[in-house]
Amino acid sequence: MNNIFFNKPVQVSLVSAGIFFLILLQPAWAEEGAREWRPIYDVIMRWINFGIMAAFLVKVVGPILVKFFSEQQTDIQSRITQVTRQKEAIDTKVQEAKDSLDTSETRLEDIKSRIIERGEQRKQEIIDKAIEQSQLMMKHAKDRIDNQIIKARQNLKNEMVDMAIEKAMERLPTVITEEDNRRLVNQYFT
Repeated sequence: MNNIFFNKPVQVSLVSAGIFFLILLQPAWAEEGAREWRPIYDVIMRWINFGIMAAFLVKVVGPILVKFFSEQQTDIQSRITQVTRQKEAIDTKVQEAKDSLDTSETRLEDIKSRIIERGEQRKQEIIDKAIEQSQLMMKHAKDRIDNQIIKARQNLKNEMVDMAIEKAMERLPTVITEEDNRRLVNQYFT
């Protein structure tokens, strides 16, 4: 790294700051009184002290500050790198979460379609079973109706036969004579 205190603009800035500092400390310029060598000596000594202090700062403190700032820069760069890695890890996790969400939505749609398909199949099975049961019930009902009709016909025949026999029994004695009766009995035995 380039030493910041050995750059010309930085050195000029430090010297200018020192001069400005000395001017502020200079006693009032409009002071009246005897001009003696002491005030000039004081100003020269201040300049010499400033030069010594500036040289000390540039030569001794400068490398220490440069080392400190370079360590700070290295530390900050490592922190930036660490934060960048953490950001990348978080971005990766966010992307994984988005992918997982997309996969979950796809899976949810798949499950939903399978449930609907199973429901439709179950519905069709129930309808088919209901149709089969209704056909079976209709067949049983028809069979019962047919049986009742057969029984009713049988009962009707029986009643008609009974009525016919009853009528015949009422009429036969008047129509069949004793002789007809013997002939029928003989005919039966032969």
